Amino acid sequence: MLFALLLAAAAGSFARWPLACLTALTRAQLALAGVHSRLRLLDGVQTHYLEGGRGQPVVLVHGLGGQALDWAPLLQDLVRAGYHVYALDLPGFGRSDRPADRTYSVREQAAFVESFLRALGLQQVALVGISMGGWISATVALEEPLRVERLVLLDSAGFPFKLSFDPELFAPRTPAQVDALLALLMPRPEPIPAFLKEDVVRHVSERRWVIERALVSMRDGADLLDQRLSALKQPLLLIWGKQDAMTPLSLGEAMHRAVPGSVLEVYDGCGHIAAMTCVERIRPRLVDFMAGKGPQAGATVEVPQR
Repeated sequence: MLFALLLAAAAGSFARWPLACLTALTRAQLALAGVHSRLRLLDGVQTHYLEGGRGQPVVLVHGLGGQALDWAPLLQDLVRAGYHVYALDLPGFGRSDRPADRTYSVREQAAFVESFLRALGLQQVALVGISMGGWISATVALEEPLRVERLVLLDSAGFPFKLSFDPELFAPRTPAQVDALLALLMPRPEPIPAFLKEDVVRHVSERRWVIERALVSMRDGADLLDQRLSALKQPLLLIWGKQDAMTPLSLGEAMHRAVPGSVLEVYDGCGHIAAMTCVERIRPRLVDFMAGKGPQAGATVEVPQR
């Protein structure tokens, strides 16, 4: 009887606060894998990050509207592969503070990541960023070349391109816009229940002003990488979902041309969030790259669907 009551209570909570319940479950899974939450005051910002494992440090940087927990599948895999992994919530996102006086620009966020690396005494790291986080990570690598040993950009922004969608979808206001956002993020999204979409809208409403401020900064072009990326000296791995509808494969190809020694891996059947939906294919190749193995510099590799 007690178990049935607990189950019913859990089901009721999920219907009312689905994202909070899913977040709690993910945190519990990470804790069992040895990945724990940390808080630290950095540059006046109460900063949340996830940390786990031992070995060479790897720092993961999420995208616009994202958070450290987005990396959960890859975090556990990297810990098991023998790396000391950090995933931070950038200012304005996740459980980190949202100061009202920040621009939330790429350059400002990159400076914050640099402060994070210094504060934690991380001298040589592999830096991994997705989407806006890739743009931020590349900026850090250009400005701190001795601190960033290897760079991995997944479906990254940072080069100019024409948006094929309404940028309002980055902060959806309606369940219909949640559906449209999911269609941008993955090629064949599974339908999700209405109450979960409504919770997504509620959750985003608290951060919409941060997302909109970041978008204004990104769209003014001041922080673009296209004139600077060729100066990268670190080994660079570009990972792209072949069916990415948000930052199309043409961006990955342009970045690959700009850094001739880079490796471009294209994952068929994957979209913008390949790091989450196609992690089983990405993980072994990412681990090889960080160990100095894998394709020859300059290669383009098509990774087929299983």
